[in-house]
Amino acid sequence: MREKLVERIQDIPGVASVSLDIDEIESGIKVKLNDDADESEVLEAVRALLVAYGVRAADPSSLEIGNRQSQARAALGVDVRIAPVQGGARVEVIGTAVRSFRLVPSTPTAIAQGLTEAWSQVLGRVPLEITRVTLSEDGDLGVVATDGTTETWGHADIVDGWTLALPLAVGRAIGVIDTPEGSDQGNPQGDW
Repeated sequence: MREKLVERIQDIPGVASVSLDIDEIESGIKVKLNDDADESEVLEAVRALLVAYGVRAADPSSLEIGNRQSQARAALGVDVRIAPVQGGARVEVIGTAVRSFRLVPSTPTAIAQGLTEAWSQVLGRVPLEITRVTLSEDGDLGVVATDGTTETWGHADIVDGWTLALPLAVGRAIGVIDTPEGSDQGNPQGDW
């Protein structure tokens, strides 16, 4: 069955290569995409095959290609949930021992501030103030934070969605996530 599944995934348009490793701790199916592939179409086709083979449940909520999203979530060090509620949003940060949430207006700056406050409570630190949230034309989400005297900022690419990009950018702005090496540290551009 393994070989047939790998062959079927390999036949999906946009798939460059497939490897199946179930003997290692980090086991799984690794799919490398062609440069011109539509990631969402490939993701849906892979998910459908995994469901057909009985390897995956019909719920598509956590299937990831390229491991980029799981690495980004691991960098957070906490679980972050942002959900709409009537009249705003519920922002929740879940650490190993502390869980904190805020109900905030549904604006980018308010959501970023709520995330900062909840995250700071989980870590037992004084929260910074979010002064600006921007989105550049090339999809770079920037967040600027201040302690009253010094501004710091973080950014993240929205390629994997704003619900992952916003926590990454906030985490970098408040200093709980390292900024990737070689990234541009200039001032974020654009407006959201």
